Amino acid sequence: MPLPEDFHQLALRFTDPVQYSYEVIRGIMLADETITARSEATGLDRATISKKAQRFLERGMLGLQDRRSTTSAERHQLPNVVTGYILYLKQLYPPIHYREIAHIIHRKYGYKANHHTIKRFLDNHPIPVQLPLSLTLFHQFEGAYRARWTVVRMYYEGWHQRSIAGCLKLSRKHVAHILQAFTRDGFAGLEDQRTRPATHPENQLTLPFLKEVLAVQQEYPRAGQFRVRGILAQRTGKEPPSESTITRAMALNRRHHGAPGPWVTNKPPVADDDEVKSLPYQPTHCHRYWFIDVRYIVRIDEDAHWTYSICVIMWNLGKLPS
Repeated sequence: MPLPEDFHQLALRFTDPVQYSYEVIRGIMLADETITARSEATGLDRATISKKAQRFLERGMLGLQDRRSTTSAERHQLPNVVTGYILYLKQLYPPIHYREIAHIIHRKYGYKANHHTIKRFLDNHPIPVQLPLSLTLFHQFEGAYRARWTVVRMYYEGWHQRSIAGCLKLSRKHVAHILQAFTRDGFAGLEDQRTRPATHPENQLTLPFLKEVLAVQQEYPRAGQFRVRGILAQRTGKEPPSESTITRAMALNRRHHGAPGPWVTNKPPVADDDEVKSLPYQPTHCHRYWFIDVRYIVRIDEDAHWTYSICVIMWNLGKLPS
């Protein structure tokens, strides 16, 4: 379609592509001209004019810039606060994935960016030296509640369970258990779930108690945890700790204080089941056949097969022909 004379002559004086794009949509913005009429006047497609007008309403003059003339890096300018946090995440946990960083950025700042943009930014801004960061690990927190809350906070910020476990140095199973407790019970699930009574001591394996158990072990080397617990109850006159505590005390004494080890009997070795055995006695009465162990077999002939004693029993009972 040939261009109208007025717009064609006016386009010769344009010095900037943005100026050209604005003149295309100027009649729509100022004179309420329709897109169809403007398309006939400029010779451009109606979809192109519509997109230019929409970009002008959204971003002003910056929306009229030719996006094809700029590189992808220039088109994706990340905010300074976002770029700073991306570098912080990469320094905090280097194995973190680009998709995970994009998810965290969207959760924390509401900024949408795909993993390609994150990768391109980190390729252009590499971290030359990984300096040690003052990061508090899971088992270094002063309170267990604060440590569990840190796991929950990182999860809702967009961290994956695998990255949380690697960053805080704990198992993925522990991370899943904390998140399940929080989902089920809320903040009450982050409290200490103490199962032992309040009067229970923190540590029962004290040195005097280990000495009492050691004396019983040396006096009765064949005694197990059940018998040792009974002997302690008779000697002290009070309820001793549980059998599991006695077992741990006996193991510590064997490891560090020279207590006798577990008792080993001197039984003869058990005969192999594949060994051929003979009957312990020669049965003379019918009822004795019922007491014959079927594991014992009777040899009929030197070259014949082996047969079970049950055949002899059935023959004596009249079940088999003579």
